[in-house]
Amino acid sequence: MIRYVAIRILQILPVLFGVSLVVFFLVRLIPGDPAVATLGSRATPQLIARVRDQLGLDLPIWQQYFNFLSRAVRGDFGISFFYQTDVWTVTVARLPVTLLLMVYSIALAVIMAVPFAFLSAVRRGRPTDHIIRVLFTIGLGMPVFWSGIILAYLLGVQLKLLPIAGFGKGGLDTLLHLTLPALTLAISISPILVRTLRSSITEVLASDYVTTGRAMGLCPHYLNLGYVLRNSLRPVVTVVTINFGYLIGGTVIAEQIFSLAGVGSLLIGSIATRDYAVIQLATLFFALLVVLTNLLADLLYVLLDPRMALHR
Repeated sequence: MIRYVAIRILQILPVLFGVSLVVFFLVRLIPGDPAVATLGSRATPQLIARVRDQLGLDLPIWQQYFNFLSRAVRGDFGISFFYQTDVWTVTVARLPVTLLLMVYSIALAVIMAVPFAFLSAVRRGRPTDHIIRVLFTIGLGMPVFWSGIILAYLLGVQLKLLPIAGFGKGGLDTLLHLTLPALTLAISISPILVRTLRSSITEVLASDYVTTGRAMGLCPHYLNLGYVLRNSLRPVVTVVTINFGYLIGGTVIAEQIFSLAGVGSLLIGSIATRDYAVIQLATLFFALLVVLTNLLADLLYVLLDPRMALHR
């Protein structure tokens, strides 16, 4: 396993290189001039030319990328045009907010999906099954921005149960502040989890070892947890991994709606201000998260099913 993990970590490097190459050239296609965005629309042409020279924007684009890559290898990702400080400092400071929100939303999605999927599978074809499937299908069709606004209005403004903005002061207060955005994201991905887990549980319930367990008189609680649920969770890991990119996109929207100072909101703001350095580093962070999530999923497969072997 150590050898497998080491090889997968080495494979991250060409992926990040490819992402940096694509993002570097794509952000240059954003309309507008970073020098004008920094100085304002009333800046003189002479001042704009001087700032472009200081930022290296007057160099050929291939040379700009070479300079960026040579600095990035040394851990220097440049200076933010807008914040006038080190890009690494600006971005890393916001990373815990985004990571905590994503982990919380995945946890809520699994907590929501598992009992409903199990109930739907056990009562397959009955009214309970149809009601659960219809409700979660409606949730699948709701955009993140719409469900976020509705939850903020109902649970935050009308009922005043949860705060609707900010990160909180730490501990339980932070957890309460992240509940609405995490619930918004959970609603968007839980329908896929319910559908997948329901099919997996239905298949496991019809397997021979579950029938044998019932015939042996095993406790239903132990049978459901040890036999049925554990052997049904592997597809859930696959679904979460496949939809992780969609979760990142939803996180960017949720941070905007609920005023969270995460990497997603930083990325949106940097696109508006043409802050190339921040856009590049934030995108690399998200790409790294996707790659590491795929690696974690492979390791979870082995933990859930020891019969599986890791292959390069």
